[in-house]
Amino acid sequence: MCRLFAQVAVKPMGARDLLVDAEFSLLRQADGDPANPQKDGWGMAWFDAGGHPRVTKSGGSAAVERAEFARAADAAVSSVVLGHLRAASNPHMDRNYAHPFEDEGWAFIHNGTLTISAEVAAALGPRKARLKTDSDSEIYFQQFLKHLAAAGDPSRAFEACVVENWKLWESCRARYPDAATPYTALNAIAADARGIHALCHASRPGLAKCAVFAPGQPWGVMSFSSRGGRFVISSEGEDGGEWTRLTPPETISAVPNGPRIDVRRRALDLRGPFGPVPEVYRI
Repeated sequence: MCRLFAQVAVKPMGARDLLVDAEFSLLRQADGDPANPQKDGWGMAWFDAGGHPRVTKSGGSAAVERAEFARAADAAVSSVVLGHLRAASNPHMDRNYAHPFEDEGWAFIHNGTLTISAEVAAALGPRKARLKTDSDSEIYFQQFLKHLAAAGDPSRAFEACVVENWKLWESCRARYPDAATPYTALNAIAADARGIHALCHASRPGLAKCAVFAPGQPWGVMSFSSRGGRFVISSEGEDGGEWTRLTPPETISAVPNGPRIDVRRRALDLRGPFGPVPEVYRI
């Protein structure tokens, strides 16, 4: 199970406290559960003054590369910061498969497995040529960008990804006799220089049952916190402060607006060709 982190602030600021120093920081989650280490890559993204994403990532373990991870956290001073720990569901362990992925001014991180990634890639149209790997997460990213161009709204784009995956599943499910759904989770955070947008949704359990440091928090349910001019969303709370769990399936967006951050939550009623889409962590 991968771990996700995103911070948006009303002015450029760092996130080292939650990425590195806090009691349950993203770095400490890398080996916080020895039975489920996040050892297959790590990465961060932030945005420069021109709004362009800057990405640092590695195919190694953050628990081993602590100094490099901390240096990247120190450098990530921006209104928008993303962080990711990877626990791979495929055999590729090099830097190219680490998150975040970036394209067209967007950065993207994902937790889950897109089982039908080959079918989704085939449906990308011209966007398929933009893929740099066969990573299911990068394919999902390009699927999101395809639907974002059509819908003009990140929440609607995430919803369209879910619907398309179930439509594709209708014709390809026989190829995956061991899978009950076209993906485990589509938990993801997409960000540009203006804000962050997330989907919290899982259709079947993944590699772990619960969060690393929060045994009462299901693997596929993210949490958010708002404090000190910044808004944070992550796979689990990084400290002992106040964190609110999302209610899947839903999307959430956080966009700075002058001295405040506008947060929009949208509950989803997901339906596909077979009826309501399953939500394994409905709470």
